[in-house]
Amino acid sequence: MFKKQWLPTVLSTLLAASMLAGCGSNNTNEPAAATNGKTNTAETNAPVTIKFHTWEKKEVYAPLVDAFQKKNPDIQVDVVTLVENNSNETIKKLDLMTATNDEMDVFQLTGDAIAQRAKSGVLEPMDAYIEKEGVKYEDEYHYEFKLDNKVYGLPFKMGPDFVMINKAHLDEAGLPVPTDWTWEEFKDYAKKLTKGEGAAKRYGAHFHEWGYFHYLMLRSNSSTDKTIIKDDGVTNNVDHPLVKKSLELRNQMENIDKSATPYVDVISQKIPYRNQYFNGKTSMLPIGSWMIAESGGNDKIPATFQTVFAPMPKQNKTDPSYTGGVADPIVIYSKSKHKEAAYTFARFFTTEGSGLTKQLSAWKKADQGKIVDDIVASTKTPENVDKASLMHVIKVSQLGKPGQAIPFLSDAEKAFKAEAEKYLLGKQDVDTTVKNAKESVQKVIDANKK
Repeated sequence: MFKKQWLPTVLSTLLAASMLAGCGSNNTNEPAAATNGKTNTAETNAPVTIKFHTWEKKEVYAPLVDAFQKKNPDIQVDVVTLVENNSNETIKKLDLMTATNDEMDVFQLTGDAIAQRAKSGVLEPMDAYIEKEGVKYEDEYHYEFKLDNKVYGLPFKMGPDFVMINKAHLDEAGLPVPTDWTWEEFKDYAKKLTKGEGAAKRYGAHFHEWGYFHYLMLRSNSSTDKTIIKDDGVTNNVDHPLVKKSLELRNQMENIDKSATPYVDVISQKIPYRNQYFNGKTSMLPIGSWMIAESGGNDKIPATFQTVFAPMPKQNKTDPSYTGGVADPIVIYSKSKHKEAAYTFARFFTTEGSGLTKQLSAWKKADQGKIVDDIVASTKTPENVDKASLMHVIKVSQLGKPGQAIPFLSDAEKAFKAEAEKYLLGKQDVDTTVKNAKESVQKVIDANKK
C-alpha cells in the first residue's frame, strides 16, 4: 500500500514563511547521481530527447522546460498533451499507450491513479536513483508515494480544497465572505444566493459529479479515514455517519431546497463545473486548489466578477478546519529508454522547477508565498482574485493525515457512486442507499484481498 505522509500541522506550517497563493523494467543500468536537476550520467552526456505526457497545455510547463533545458542542454523535453484539461481521459490514453508499448519516458498522474499502475509494473521504482543522488525522500517532500516501501512517484502540486464564491452575488444578497462556517450555514447561504426560475435560474451551489462529492463531508471534516475505505486499505467505511450526512445534504439542497444544481442536470447535460461557475449559473463552487490559477478566468471562459475564497464548511463551529487536498505525482515509465534523464527531469520538475508552474508545491524548500503571488499575477484578470481570502483559507486549512492510497479505490468509488446516484435521482431512500453501497464496496474490497 501507499504511504502518504503530511506534516502533522495546519497547512499554514507548510506556507508559514510567506503567505500567498504488468511490465517490469528492462533497463539494467545502474542509475547515476543527479543533483537539483543536473546530471552527469553517461547516458545524458549524449543528447537525448525524452517525452513528457500530461493533460496540461504545453504553455503551462514551458517556463519549467526552458529552465530545465538551459541547465541540462544534453536533455531535450518533448511535452505531449493528450487530452487538454482532462486528467481522467488522459490517464485512459496513457493506459492504452502502455498496453501497446508506445514510446514514453515521464508522465503525470493523479494521486489516486498511481497505486494500480505501480502494482502492475508500469512505473519505474525510483529508490536507486534517489539513493545515488544522496538525498532522503522524506526530507525533500511533504507527500510520499510508496508501494511496498518503494518510491514510485515524486509529488508535484498540492493544496487544500475550498469554496470559490462569486463576490458580486454575496454583495447582492448582503452576505459576508465566510471565514469559518458550518455545513448548515453553507446550506443557508445557498438558499439565499439562489434566484430565478427555468433556464435563467441561478443556483446557490454546484457539486461536481466526481465520486468524492457524494461523501464530501467525510473528505472535508475528518483527520483520518477520509474515504469510503479506511486508512488501513481494507476496512469498509461507507457506514461512517458523515457519508449518510453528505448524501442527505445534497438531496436537501438539490431536490428539496432546489438551491444546488440538480444531479440529474449535471449528468444528463454533462455540465462542466468551470462553465457553471464562470458563467454565473452558480454562486458557490466547492473545488480543489488547482482552480486558483483559473480563478481569474481562462482562455475559454473569462472571469467577469471577483472570486473570494472560503474554507470548506465544518460540522460544528468548534471543529478543526480539516479539508481534503490533492498531490499529483510525476512518474517514470518502466520501459523508458532514458530512465536516468527521465529521473533528472522528474527531480527538477518537483523541486526548483515547481515554482515555475504557478501551482502550490509539495517540495519542502519551495517559496510558497512567491508561488501564490505568481499564480494570482498570472491569471487573466488578477484584480478578480481576492488574495486576502485565499491567504486565510491556506492559513486555517488542516489537511490532516490521509491514509494509504488504495489501488482499487476508483473501483470502490464507482460502486458507491452507482448507489448514491439512485438516491439523488429519487429511486431509493438514503438508508437503502447506504446499505447497498456498503455491500457493493465490500465486494470490491473482497475481490482485491491478497
